[in-house]
Amino acid sequence: MTTQNPNHPCACGSYAFEVLIHENVGGDKVWQQKTTGCAATTQSTFAPGHDAKLKSLLIAAGVGGHQVRQTTRDTVIVKDALRVAADLGWEDLVREAIAKGAR
Repeated sequence: MTTQNPNHPCACGSYAFEVLIHENVGGDKVWQQKTTGCAATTQSTFAPGHDAKLKSLLIAAGVGGHQVRQTTRDTVIVKDALRVAADLGWEDLVREAIAKGAR
């Protein structure tokens, strides 16, 4: 008898970056969080097509020069977009897209 792997959250939903929107009159910085918006579950690392969602998020972060946060339970790891892409095996693709987008 084989057992199926239980569903777990799609990996793309654990990545985010923030964009500075403005500073208010009190000097507080107001940020907007950018995510893939993913709440899917899957038996694999990514739900179908969600690797592309994450690549797009990494490219946007890289073009804007933003650090990317990966949150897993109570642990947060912060890296630049190319380091995250390299960890996932997408460095060349993301580097090329960032270069095109930064022009």
